[in-house]
Amino acid sequence: MSEVKLPTYESLEPMLKEHGLTATPAELHGLLSGMICGGLELDGEQWLAPVCDYANQGEPLTDGAKTLVRAVYDAAAHELSGLLNTLFTSTGAELNEVELTVSLLLPEQDGDLMLRAEALSEWVTNFISGLGLMGLDKKALSEDVTEAIEALEEIAKLGIDDTEDMDEQAMLFDNIAAYVPECVMVCLIGLSQRRDASEAGSDEPVNGDLADDASSAQKPTLH
Repeated sequence: MSEVKLPTYESLEPMLKEHGLTATPAELHGLLSGMICGGLELDGEQWLAPVCDYANQGEPLTDGAKTLVRAVYDAAAHELSGLLNTLFTSTGAELNEVELTVSLLLPEQDGDLMLRAEALSEWVTNFISGLGLMGLDKKALSEDVTEAIEALEEIAKLGIDDTEDMDEQAMLFDNIAAYVPECVMVCLIGLSQRRDASEAGSDEPVNGDLADDASSAQKPTLH
């Protein structure tokens, strides 16, 4: 697969609005990433119906909107499938030479902290929803994956309090934003191993309950 580049938040946001989609770039990328981690088949357009429901009030996407969403999907699928391939085909020595991380589609690094925090919350919330759409039941997950999802659920509730020290909150935000890809990697690896075991006949069918849990209460702030 050739190199596929994720669009920037700033370039994608006005285009999504222009095509009538209600999702932000962070929401869209988080949702697609969650579905891919949860086992979405990479071939075909199984991503299309959930995106219509989440971002277009259940209506079919226009050709232009579909092209935009496909660009985000292709970039997420390329990255996440590439990470799995690297992890499962490389030696320990080879892995020591590469940096494995997951991209988050957020406003630029030097952008407004409030907007970045809101976008991170949107990304995480929709990532969890994406997992839920793939029929995952928390009770059937491994301990590592369960802990990662629980950490993401807490992160999704965080917000910025502009009455507090903003420099301190910025440092805390950066630490949290750096931790999210680690949680996603745990989900990606753990759920991939679980699918392998399921295909070998060692897992039970599950029914999803993560999507319902993705809706969060009022956000606490970073302290």
